[in-house]
Amino acid sequence: MKKLVLFLIISLFAIITSIAQQSFQMGYYIDGIRNSDNYYYGTARNMALGGAFSSLGGDLGSVQINPAGFGVYRNSEFEITPGMYSLNSNSKFYNTNSEHQNYRFNLSNLGMVFNFKPDDLTGWEGVNLSFGYNKLNNLNNTYYIKGNTQNTSLMNEFVNYSNNTHPNSLNSYFERLAYDAYLINPDSNLVYSSPFINKHLQQSHTMESKGSIGEYYMGLGANYDNKLYVGISLNIRSGYYTDTYLHKEVDINNEIADQSFTFSNELYSWVRGWNFKLGAIYRPVETIRLGLSIHTPTIVEIEQEMSTAMIKLDDNNKPTPAIPTDENGNNLGRSLERYTITTPLRTILGFAYMFQDKGLISFDYEYADYSQIKFSDGDYPDNLVSATEDNKKALKATHNFRTGVEAKLKSFYLRGGFAYYASPYASGEINKNANTLIYSTGVGYRDNSFSIDFGYSLLTKTEKYMLYNDANLQPATLETQTGTFLLTAGFRF
Repeated sequence: MKKLVLFLIISLFAIITSIAQQSFQMGYYIDGIRNSDNYYYGTARNMALGGAFSSLGGDLGSVQINPAGFGVYRNSEFEITPGMYSLNSNSKFYNTNSEHQNYRFNLSNLGMVFNFKPDDLTGWEGVNLSFGYNKLNNLNNTYYIKGNTQNTSLMNEFVNYSNNTHPNSLNSYFERLAYDAYLINPDSNLVYSSPFINKHLQQSHTMESKGSIGEYYMGLGANYDNKLYVGISLNIRSGYYTDTYLHKEVDINNEIADQSFTFSNELYSWVRGWNFKLGAIYRPVETIRLGLSIHTPTIVEIEQEMSTAMIKLDDNNKPTPAIPTDENGNNLGRSLERYTITTPLRTILGFAYMFQDKGLISFDYEYADYSQIKFSDGDYPDNLVSATEDNKKALKATHNFRTGVEAKLKSFYLRGGFAYYASPYASGEINKNANTLIYSTGVGYRDNSFSIDFGYSLLTKTEKYMLYNDANLQPATLETQTGTFLLTAGFRF
């Protein structure tokens, strides 16, 4: 299992080389990062302001940042936000560029807030109860990587894992597939070799991720004297995502008796978790708002299923397939694993300046220490303990910044925003600067009973990716641009 976990993570995700060469336990941290990343899209207005909403409130997308935003409401309201994502990816591998583009639709936000005006609570202007859903992390993306290589092959890694091991003891989901397809072979001393090592090869590599992570919430907020707003929410995290990996190597100079081989695997992940969020917004004077919110660690239960397969083609196009089997040749099907992730505590500070009825400018600062991600309660407890310790060396605390500007023109609004999310990687040179930048803009219309907002954001990120673990391999460069279009309709009553 330990070899399999390391290989899957190296193969499926962009991992820094130094980490990939340490130990299999580091593989768990990718799911740790995915379940700790929050990009706060929610509604079109929230996204258009860069997510800099911790000191503003009054928006059902913003309450995922600071639940004190519940207290700002003075009416009951229903909001819904459908969205479309434009996914653009580019890869460069051994001087070969590959591009991919795709579009997807989904629901970014849905919620309702109920306003109550208590008559017997002195100083309290209103109490609000809310239910809804906000999307936190869109995981849809596809990368195509292709290039001609020499003196490096995925078989190098298969051989390294197989050396000094009897064929019957090879991992059924990993190196045993290469052995069954006659791609690696041992000598009398159990030293393995492969005809694909040290040859000229055309390598192609496809990674496709589908799915998302979001939160269902129940929140309560209150307004004291129109100066202090407080709120709390219970959040149920839910998500499902799949990762499909396909690696192919072709003998381009006919140096080998075989034409090519393909290795594939699929990883299916189900996410269930919960946390609490606490927050406050304070107005010391009419034009200034200060925000503070704390997100407790999220307890996330992960359930995963994984399948692998391999096929070799000889020069006559005759296939030799291999699937995971036990000692008796029975199909093992999917591999299963369950464990728990505890994400880091998150603290957010906000400041906003209101230009009376002309508009506003807002700033957010967010702190989360990714080295505090913990793994526990799984099928392989020793692995999880080691993963938690290794995670402290591999990841670091992040300092994220968001800012937004809104101009009011009677009933119409113009908006713009920017967000900077720091790379959580601590060690190694490859991805320590893989920061995420988000640029956003939008427009809106509001009257006493209805609002409609449109927002667009562009997420950009550049990172390095190792196709497999081999000292002779050069990393691929991956560039991601994700355009998000959101349309929010709100109805007050």
